[in-house]
Amino acid sequence: MKKLLLISMTCFLLVITSACGNGNGAFKDKKTITIGMNNYTENIAYTYVWKHILEDRGYKVRTVFLEKAGVWVGTANDDIDISFAPWLPTTDAPFYKKYKDQVNIEDPWLKNARLGFAVPAYMKDVNTTEDLAKVASDVDNKVIGIDPGSSINGLAEQALKDYNLKSYTLVKSSEAAMLSELRKAYDAKKPIVVTMWNPHWAFADFDIKYLKDPKNSFGDPDNIYTMTSKEFKKTNPQVIKWMNNAQMNDKLISPLLSQVEKSSNPEEAAQEWVKKHKKLVDSWTKD
Repeated sequence: MKKLLLISMTCFLLVITSACGNGNGAFKDKKTITIGMNNYTENIAYTYVWKHILEDRGYKVRTVFLEKAGVWVGTANDDIDISFAPWLPTTDAPFYKKYKDQVNIEDPWLKNARLGFAVPAYMKDVNTTEDLAKVASDVDNKVIGIDPGSSINGLAEQALKDYNLKSYTLVKSSEAAMLSELRKAYDAKKPIVVTMWNPHWAFADFDIKYLKDPKNSFGDPDNIYTMTSKEFKKTNPQVIKWMNNAQMNDKLISPLLSQVEKSSNPEEAAQEWVKKHKKLVDSWTKD
């Protein structure tokens, strides 16, 4: 994952207040759309896809990087118009419970997104979460996680409790740091346990496998949804219709994620994907 600027919610709201004089009318011109995005490759890629689709159709688009909580708060407050970040019904359940009456959850843009513990395939004797008990010392009693406060970290901590893996510690870092640790261990053929989800380009670059989760600590596979503010729902029904027409799958998104991850300019990589899939994109935006 490229290092991308994370803007705090406080700073973002200060920018809005300064630009608009109050926090209620931020960027509400019908032809200007603010998309809130987080620092995960699938969200970056799909956000930039829609940025170019909308700009090609005459809209001005602002993208704002926020942590997951900030995306939900900003959308609930009508400061963010759109986000493609919600994973439901499991991963983002706490956010949904808190903000469901203040946002609109539209159709899913990708179905059957999964989360769990993953290990390299060469760890042949480790196939279920229970098996982690026998390799605790081999992995220094660590599961390598991602950002503090991320939904998957909360599920991972619950899984460690559910399977009575008391000796383990969840290392809270970032997606980039987790992937760096995975690459180092993988290149050296050393054991490692990480939190993982799909869609993710790591499944193309590494031979890794999910651990079975018989207690369903990570829940059933999620769908990834388009979320809009209440105000945007009222003023931009056409855009919402286009986005609800859009459906991605593993075959479509895998090369997009790989291009975005390997590019020095993720936005340009997404733009190239849009050009390559013009016929598909045009079918999404038919009136």
